[in-house]
Amino acid sequence: MVKKLLALAAAACLALSLAACGSSGTSLPSLTLPGSESSAVSGGEASEASALEPVADTDFSDDLEGLCQFMEANYAVTGEKEEMSYQEIGAIGGFRYLFTYAGSSLQVEFYQFDLENLDEKAQACLDSVKAQGTFTVLDNQVPAVLSDNGRYLMIYTDAGDSEESTAQRQRVEELFRGFKA
Repeated sequence: MVKKLLALAAAACLALSLAACGSSGTSLPSLTLPGSESSAVSGGEASEASALEPVADTDFSDDLEGLCQFMEANYAVTGEKEEMSYQEIGAIGGFRYLFTYAGSSLQVEFYQFDLENLDEKAQACLDSVKAQGTFTVLDNQVPAVLSDNGRYLMIYTDAGDSEESTAQRQRVEELFRGFKA
């Protein structure tokens, strides 16, 4: 009998901890994207504007930290950024954001390269993304986008295929590509 009660208590604790983990994700605030009729994000704060006006990149430094701040200010990413292992691709820095958007889990990563001092890994990575839109790391093909100035690389992972998800991805890529172009 005691074993059954302990097992039941353990199961209850596990269920509560899993429920808490599932609700702790960060979401972009509710906002209506340009050309969108409905709210693109559920469960966040409401936005006053009916459409997003992009924040210019002039107030942000031309480095990885400035790029992250620019993307946050434009609601392209949200939440805590986590430093990534960037040496594998020859970058000089990298950050990842994990959050939800339109009911889908997103992972967005940004990497910075020193174009004056590219090592073999960095050159291979950048050349591959320029030619194919992907690069190989640890035997995996990874889709990526380069900024127009060639200093930054973005990996955008979203399993969602709704109109809102597609519109957000296009908006994020446009903001990213144009940063300090």
